[in-house]
Amino acid sequence: MGITKKSKSLKILCIFLSTIMIFTAFSMSSCAKKEENQTQENKTADADSNADVAEEVDPHARLPFTPVIIDLGGRNFTIADCSWGTETTSDQRDVYAESDTGETLNDAVYARNMAIEEMFNCVITEQKYNDPGSLGGAIKKNVNAGDAKFDAAYIRFKDNLNPLATGNLLYDLKKLTNMDFTKPWWDQNIVAQTSIAGKLFVANGDIQILDKGAINAFVFNKELQKNYQIEDVYSLVKSGKWTLSKLLEISRQISIDLDGDGKMDKNDRYGLLYYRDSLPAFLAGAGENIARKDENDLPVMTFNNEKVYAVLDAMYEVLYDETVSFHTMRAFGDSGFIIEGGKMFQNNQALFMYIRMTEIEPLRGMETDFGILPFPKYDENQKDYISLVNAYIGSALCVPGSADPEVSGAVLEAMAYESRYTLLPAYYEVMLKTKISRDSDSEEMLSIIYKNMNYDLGSLFGFGGIDSEFMYHTMTFKRTMASFYEKNEAKAQKDIDKLVDKILNLD
Repeated sequence: MGITKKSKSLKILCIFLSTIMIFTAFSMSSCAKKEENQTQENKTADADSNADVAEEVDPHARLPFTPVIIDLGGRNFTIADCSWGTETTSDQRDVYAESDTGETLNDAVYARNMAIEEMFNCVITEQKYNDPGSLGGAIKKNVNAGDAKFDAAYIRFKDNLNPLATGNLLYDLKKLTNMDFTKPWWDQNIVAQTSIAGKLFVANGDIQILDKGAINAFVFNKELQKNYQIEDVYSLVKSGKWTLSKLLEISRQISIDLDGDGKMDKNDRYGLLYYRDSLPAFLAGAGENIARKDENDLPVMTFNNEKVYAVLDAMYEVLYDETVSFHTMRAFGDSGFIIEGGKMFQNNQALFMYIRMTEIEPLRGMETDFGILPFPKYDENQKDYISLVNAYIGSALCVPGSADPEVSGAVLEAMAYESRYTLLPAYYEVMLKTKISRDSDSEEMLSIIYKNMNYDLGSLFGFGGIDSEFMYHTMTFKRTMASFYEKNEAKAQKDIDKLVDKILNLD
């Protein structure tokens, strides 16, 4: 109250400029390294031409964008989302901020929303639900009643995407004329990988950060690496030699019975800490998925092949060796695995720890330096490192079928664009602060991790329950996925047929 639009604009501009500088520093880091190798003589000789190039690609300049402005007459623009139980770092924190607080992400959200509010003469509001089920139920109720209560929503993939998409409750985003998913502020991975029969029900990009928080990755203890004279893992990643076999080889060098009681438990040191969610991520990291799409943009099961079972064997060799790896969920249960596992890592009880990226922030109090790594490849012949988006905590943007498509499309497109220069730089600043990521190489690791974000249709839609069994059989160290798949293949295909039939027959 009492703040003029002029003062708001000035505050927004200041925040924009500072965050753009942060993002520029991140995105230009690789270029800076190359320039260090250029001699002063060459720099002088090329000064004029370099000046011309610099003018053409001014890193401080925004990309061209002309928003479709709709005067909303001061009404609320409401975005619905949900919490995620006790995992507060997995909450949606990128929708609403009441005021500036000095906290980086909060202030970026506030700045972005103020810009959008001025642009469209509206008030950005958030409707938060306790869990994904409550949110999905609310969307269904409002759409069926014709109630335009929500202009947009962030739904969790698991147990929400399938019923909402097939229930004719979400817009096909490709039909929203004011949204352009070819623009760089939208993630092309989710657009390409999750459309069904040409229809796109969810999207992600610079507009939010929880999709990035749901990425699966590793952290490693730099002190243990040094003390045990472990080879430089960053160099392994950069040279393409960070593989499943290399993970096992290195992990075996670390494990030790610290308390000397003759058994390996929560009091000892391991090569790797992990929990059940890691299995789909290992599979994706090796270049495989439970289900993908065919040439007709329709889902097909891709789990039952020779390479998948070779990947499983390699994973089991790492994960099921209790002298090498420690399953935190088996030890601490569903409510304690993140906290207690994190304590073990902070207590120098593991070289590597599997994480979803949201779990990095609780490590900020760790005294020992740590680094961030992508998931290992299957072997050195694999071209890229691939990062799976966790289907349980991962969220995606959608537009409920009762919303005004022109309004929602225009506001969300502008919000995604503004987020590129506010929210995204703030997120990278938080991830790269010394209290979280403590070396310059982690900048490059984040770039690698976020480059190939992977969405496994088998996990997003749960065909035949294959994905659930895949994770849960680690709780008892089963090796029965081949027989389980054989018994449930028909059910998985039936689920696919049902999904496709419903989507093809949507209004």
